[in-house]
Amino acid sequence: MNPADALFFPTTPTQHIQQVPMTDAGVFDQVFGIIDRYGVSLFTVLCSFWFILYLTKSAQKERDAWQRRDEESDQRILNLATASSDALLQVKVALEANTQAMREFIRYRNN
Repeated sequence: MNPADALFFPTTPTQHIQQVPMTDAGVFDQVFGIIDRYGVSLFTVLCSFWFILYLTKSAQKERDAWQRRDEESDQRILNLATASSDALLQVKVALEANTQAMREFIRYRNN
C-alpha cells in the first residue's frame, strides 16, 4: 500500500481521515473526492442544477431591469402626451378666437 493512501483511506476503524484545509487546493481535493465517492453523474446533476439556478436568477435581474426601464419610458410618454394635449388645446382656443375675429370682420365689412 502507498503511504499516502493512509491519509485518505483508513486501514483500521480507529484511524481517522486527515482534514484538508479550505485552501484552493483543499477545495479541489474535496470536489474530486466527492466525484470519486458519489460518481460523475451526481456531480453533473449538481452542476446542472447550479447552472439552471444561475440562469434563473440572472434572467430575473434582467427582467427587473427591463421592467424598470419600461416604466420610466411609459412615464416619459405619458408626460409627452399630456404636454402635447395641452399644446393642441391652446392651438384650438387660439384658432377659435381667430375664427370669431374673422367672422366679426366679415360682418363689419358687409355692413
